[in-house]
Amino acid sequence: MSLDITEEIEKIIDDKETVSVISAVGKNGNPVSQVGKKLTLWEDGRIAYYEFLESSQLQKNLVYSIWFGKEIIISLIGKDGKNYSVVGKPYQALIAGHVFEAEYEKTQEEFGEKTDLSTVWLIDIVRVTEDTYEVAKEREEKEHPYLMHMDHIYKEEISDE
Repeated sequence: MSLDITEEIEKIIDDKETVSVISAVGKNGNPVSQVGKKLTLWEDGRIAYYEFLESSQLQKNLVYSIWFGKEIIISLIGKDGKNYSVVGKPYQALIAGHVFEAEYEKTQEEFGEKTDLSTVWLIDIVRVTEDTYEVAKEREEKEHPYLMHMDHIYKEEISDE
């Protein structure tokens, strides 16, 4: 089951203006990233990623991920500039059945009748990290207090004289 997530993450996932980039590694070890056209949060706390192309490299890498228990990453960039990394594990791939048919119909209503839906990927959320620059910088300073660029050290030495 998925991790409990905040209301802010719920909103950013469901906001149509959010840019989502899904990345998964294939059997050759090479990552593939793709902008997701549709991503939603389901009531059970799982993210649903809608893959439209049957033969995309991301589709193949997601199959590899579910077979071998590999993690994937979803980068979410909100309209307010906040940036989150969601680490997840594919839980289930819906390709047929009542739930898939209902999602297929909704997808065609949203994107047009010519839209084809290959798979609805259900993804368990493992962890969420905010990667907005200011938050990441603060985290870096706290976790790695001795990690400094040489020019910062030099400036401190000059100002101490």
